[in-house]
Amino acid sequence: MTIAQDLRTRARHRGLTPWQLVQKIGRLEREADDLTCQMVALSTENGELRAARNELEAQLDTAGIDLSGVREDLAAAERELVELRAFKANVTSVDVPAGHRDIDPDDQPTGTIPVKTLQAALNTAVTNPGQTTWGARNQQQEVQS
Repeated sequence: MTIAQDLRTRARHRGLTPWQLVQKIGRLEREADDLTCQMVALSTENGELRAARNELEAQLDTAGIDLSGVREDLAAAERELVELRAFKANVTSVDVPAGHRDIDPDDQPTGTIPVKTLQAALNTAVTNPGQTTWGARNQQQEVQS
């Protein structure tokens, strides 16, 4: 201690006994130690928070990269969906020629030979797999005549 500090201390503590001065100095040292401990704790917490921030920044960068990849996939899927919708619209807009349409037997004019649709012909009972029912009828008509 310098002489000036010693004189200042004595002047400031003029009314205290030496024992009271020792107690006050001990209290101040304990407060200084507590403040030092708090400073070390805050410094440690600061370091931990910086490490957590750096980790979160890395995760954010990774998520940003993943998000851009997902956006590219979504854009490709949307383009494919537009193409599929256009294809579907084209397929449903195509008109079937009259020769390929199913024929309704009720729409046939009277006095003509009834026309069976392919589905109705396939559903009829066939006794001889080599002949269709209309072929069997034609042979029966020839036999009867």
